[in-house]
Amino acid sequence: MRNDNITDEFIQALGDYEYLLNQQYPRKTILKIVGDRYLLNSFQRIMLSRGMFPKNDIDERIRKTGKLIAGKDLYIDAYNVLFTLSNYLLGRLVFIGNDHFVRDAGEAYGKPNEEPVFTRAIELCIAYLLKSKPSSVEFLVDKPISYSAVLAGQLRELIADAGLQGDARIDKNPDAVLIRQSHGVVVSSDSDILDNTELPVLDLAHLILEDNFELDLPDLGKLLD
Repeated sequence: MRNDNITDEFIQALGDYEYLLNQQYPRKTILKIVGDRYLLNSFQRIMLSRGMFPKNDIDERIRKTGKLIAGKDLYIDAYNVLFTLSNYLLGRLVFIGNDHFVRDAGEAYGKPNEEPVFTRAIELCIAYLLKSKPSSVEFLVDKPISYSAVLAGQLRELIADAGLQGDARIDKNPDAVLIRQSHGVVVSSDSDILDNTELPVLDLAHLILEDNFELDLPDLGKLLD
């Protein structure tokens, strides 16, 4: 996808940023240096920050990543998945990182959890899970975010209505819960979770989008090929 943010300067910035990451320079420092050098806008800087990782991290994430859902116990980072789906439905910037995980530039827009489209994102998620036949699903919902109690209740109701085994629960720190999880499959594109869990990981948002739409997302890894 060649959109307004995928310029020749941005592709040059990707190469410089990737090189410096692999030399283990601090991320914040090189983001400012590279961003300022190429006069990148806020969306381009978010793509670098959220979508580019050093080779060692990528290799380990790929090793952990699977696509098989049937018969698995899934532990789902609820807002991580649903915000990505919602941002795509709203026509906002969604892209594929060089670790192959789909991410969005949501912080440039604000959280869409009170948008009507958020309900559509939930429906797409539950429908895909029903079709994929996991053994069980558990959604972890961030307590500090407004609407969390409503979301957890809505998810519980939809899980039951769909005939799925599972639950949705609120926690002050879902990331820590997912990292400590001792069995099953962890569903998130959050970098800290991906790097610190010992379990298999799954990019559910990417699978749902692929199943429902003809995707043409900026792919940061392919831009450097």
